[in-house]
Amino acid sequence: MKKALILVVAVLVLVGGIAPYGFGIRTEETLTTLVQLAEVVLDIPVYTTRYTRGWFRSTAETWLALPPDIATALRAYVPFMLTHSARAEGLTVMHRILHGPFPLSLRPGNTASLLPVQTILTSSLVPGVPRVSRDGQPAKALPILQVYTTVFLHGAGQGHVAMPAFTFPPEAQPEADIVWDGLQGDVTVDAQGHHVTGAFQSPGLQLAGADKKLALHDVSLRAEVSTKRRLVRHSDTVVRVGSLAVTHRTHAPATWAVTGADLHATTATTSGTLHAVADGQLTTLQLADASYGSGTAHLELRRLYLPALVRLLQKFGELRQGEPDFVSFWWRLLLSEDLARPLSELAMPSPEFLLTQVSLHTTDGEIQARVQVRIDGNRLLTPGYLSQLLQTIDAEAEGEAPASWVRATAIDQVRRALRRRSRLAAWLPDSALDALATTITDQQLRSLVAQEYLVLDGHLYKSKARYTHGQLLVQGKPVDLPALTP
Repeated sequence: MKKALILVVAVLVLVGGIAPYGFGIRTEETLTTLVQLAEVVLDIPVYTTRYTRGWFRSTAETWLALPPDIATALRAYVPFMLTHSARAEGLTVMHRILHGPFPLSLRPGNTASLLPVQTILTSSLVPGVPRVSRDGQPAKALPILQVYTTVFLHGAGQGHVAMPAFTFPPEAQPEADIVWDGLQGDVTVDAQGHHVTGAFQSPGLQLAGADKKLALHDVSLRAEVSTKRRLVRHSDTVVRVGSLAVTHRTHAPATWAVTGADLHATTATTSGTLHAVADGQLTTLQLADASYGSGTAHLELRRLYLPALVRLLQKFGELRQGEPDFVSFWWRLLLSEDLARPLSELAMPSPEFLLTQVSLHTTDGEIQARVQVRIDGNRLLTPGYLSQLLQTIDAEAEGEAPASWVRATAIDQVRRALRRRSRLAAWLPDSALDALATTITDQQLRSLVAQEYLVLDGHLYKSKARYTHGQLLVQGKPVDLPALTP
């Protein structure tokens, strides 16, 4: 009996005293794997800048280096989230790690469990600079995002994400620049890190600018990402938005608003080349004073080489900084040798864009449209200037809309243009301006039908357009374009 008791005590000492140190070593390896996984999934540099291993617990610090455009956006709207180092602007994540097999703490959700695990991590997004102590930081440096992760013995993990509600600046309620209603979510990762699933929900977000406000409510996201090999990735994502509206800060009518929006997208990326399919739908749409019913769209992207696209956008930004005037900027783009290489890389796989099944219900009937754009990489001549790329584009578009809706929309646009551009129109009464806009619109519509650029089929206006080898054709008739190339 005494020997058995000694054996049990020895086992408990081994498991409870010695095992945690071994689990701590294993946990450090697991964190390294998770950091590598995050780098692949987020497609940004991620570093572990500090790791301190103890017997029963450890601490670590991870640095997420953000791309300049994302850093600029965060600096403008949530500057307290950014940290700064000599490398780049980014986000600092602090990790508090409890070693298995039986961590000396409550599990996530303040629950107790006897299930053995490898480790439990509490990761907190905290503003600050890597390798700098955060003792005595002001209240604004408290964690603004926390992730509770449990890593099981076989290597798989599950996590809970929590972001508390806040306003910024806090003293500006109720007219704060940011009103964030919080976020909750759950993530699971398989033992090899090749399969990740996530589900997130947020009640809403409000952003206030100088003259407009954006309000987002009831948002949910479900995503599944699998990486069969290092250079092959598949994803399936569903996003649902209860409502999204942009309004003027001083009065209530929405500039535009959407309710009941759903987006389902699947992507496959192989060696940097993206293939994507997305289906979207919405319940209602409001644009200024016009209201619309349900709408749908189907989008496909084929053979889009992402590294070339990223380099191309970077070059666009660099060239734009030196040319504030758009006309000068455009002509510089056409002949820029810096753009030739990324343009050639982008065009080489002959990328294709398709937007089909586009429909939108109006009070007068249904609007339908289809667009297809393809770049023929085999026709691109060296060195690959933008002016040469324009000659390799093949595009088709067709659409139809209720004639009454087209006429009413055109009249409204003409009326607005007259008010904006004509001093005389500013002195005209509304009835006279409406009559003038109606006359101009009807003349233009009749002229387009007479020239066969527009077809009146019963109560519908229809038209087809094609662009190929630098020539635009509308209903098979050539249309002279302004000089886009030298």
